Amino acid sequence: MTADLIVITTTLVVTLLLLSNRVEKSGWWAATAVPLASIIGSGFLVIAPILQMSTGRLAVAAMAFLVLLAYLIGAAIRFNIRWVEPKLAAGTLHPSAWGLEKLSQWALAFAYVVSVTYYLTLFGDFLLRGVGMVDERLAKSVTTAVLLFIAIYGNHRGFNFLGRFEGVKLGIIAGLLAGLAWGNWEALIQGLWHLPPETIRPGWHEARMVLGMLIVVQGFETSRYLGERFPPKLRIRTMRYAQWISGGIYILYIAMMLYYFNYPLPKEGQDTAIIELSRHVAVILPIMLVVLALIAQFDAAVADAQGGSGLISELSRKRISTGMGYMLIAAGGLAIVWTSNVFEVITYASKAFALYYALQSAVAALTALAHRDIPMRWPKFLGFTLVASMASSVVIFGIPAGG
Repeated sequence: MTADLIVITTTLVVTLLLLSNRVEKSGWWAATAVPLASIIGSGFLVIAPILQMSTGRLAVAAMAFLVLLAYLIGAAIRFNIRWVEPKLAAGTLHPSAWGLEKLSQWALAFAYVVSVTYYLTLFGDFLLRGVGMVDERLAKSVTTAVLLFIAIYGNHRGFNFLGRFEGVKLGIIAGLLAGLAWGNWEALIQGLWHLPPETIRPGWHEARMVLGMLIVVQGFETSRYLGERFPPKLRIRTMRYAQWISGGIYILYIAMMLYYFNYPLPKEGQDTAIIELSRHVAVILPIMLVVLALIAQFDAAVADAQGGSGLISELSRKRISTGMGYMLIAAGGLAIVWTSNVFEVITYASKAFALYYALQSAVAALTALAHRDIPMRWPKFLGFTLVASMASSVVIFGIPAGG
């Protein structure tokens, strides 16, 4: 009863705080909230059981690695906001960097196709878990139906009616973390707290699985495309805030989940296992997490479908309408849904964004090398080249959990 009260109270307080006029009208929070909600909204609920299944007691270390890798990639994106954007606008960007920038936009368009599929695959899984079912074929059918709805509705009407749910999502996540903190404290003072038994000896195979999970910390790059709303310095600063906050939340979340992995994971539907495990934290949490999952996945899928359709139209020089862009995204998504399982979709999404990150890091490296007005050109060139290599390793070596 105490745990439920803590979860509900924390959720309400944080949600009301984030939805208050003072916070909503704050420029720095608005610029922070978009990448922050994107980072910890979609993969938050699936990462804990998947990391536990892949790395065992090293789950916290694996999460810290993903957070660090994302932050290094974020440094390249921030450099591009500071130096590449104005040079693009002025037409002075070096031709090699300009070519990679355009190529990265095509890579991002492809990543949008995969990410929409990723979000809606999780949507189908969590929807069925909410009614006590685990059925892969039925989940794919749900995903297909929502994909077709987005394609048809987006083609004819657009999604202007949708609002943003960042405050609600972050409020529920805060409630989950408060419940986990209380549960760990209770177990500790009662002398019950212990690590789960070690059943995995992580090696290169498991390291490749971790690389295939990069998608769960993706989302910080949205700051690059908020130029019409926020100035460069604010976007750079608030992207850092978003990555610091989300990184701390992720690592704390995985650390506090370790105790609850003493309870057995379900034999089926391991990607949605957090719903089952949360029953041991607070009675109310399974319902709240299903609501969180459905809001987060659908909201993120629509946002990426909008971004992807607009980008496809722009890259085709308006030969493809934004409406037709929705149809192309849905067609690509259907092909992925019916040829892959959820763990493969997560890895495909990770690889798609890693390709985009590798190209953006290469743009940063070439820009640093080619333009003499950039301070510390050579260290930046070497650093961003290393980051590009690390992102490329996700594309080359990442494999599905359990693969």
